Amino acid sequence: MTDLEFSAREPLDQRDADIMGALRTMWHEADPVPEGMTDRILFALSAAALEAEVARIVDEAATLVSVRSTYERASSVTFETASLTVMIDIDEVSPDVVDLTGWLSITQAEIELREHNRSRFTHTDANGRFDFEGIQKGLVHLVVRPSEPGAQTVITPAIEL
Repeated sequence: MTDLEFSAREPLDQRDADIMGALRTMWHEADPVPEGMTDRILFALSAAALEAEVARIVDEAATLVSVRSTYERASSVTFETASLTVMIDIDEVSPDVVDLTGWLSITQAEIELREHNRSRFTHTDANGRFDFEGIQKGLVHLVVRPSEPGAQTVITPAIEL
């Protein structure tokens, strides 16, 4: 048995921790984790935990960009699933704050806005309209819980406001 094979069978020690720390530092400097990536991973995990249908952005070519590129913020975004369409308008109130107005293709639903470390809730009106005011710019997503019995919860992809 070689020294390397023997070492691989031993429990992790301080030398292993030092090597892993050096690798982490090297990769952090060479290719840092993109801003918002952790939030997107948490989003994917929460979608799986909800067993929700994930909506897709309707005009992907115009809205989606490479993770590491710069982009211009959209003022309107539409999401859809086989059973639901969600359209939102984003109005800038100040450099750091926006208001969000949305419409659903159904009229009875609870809407959850997940932002930063909190969630806010509202319900649609008789026309499927809803709104949220005073949202800090950053990564957010919506969870739509239709009131109709048996209807599936829908979660939108995270977007940067």
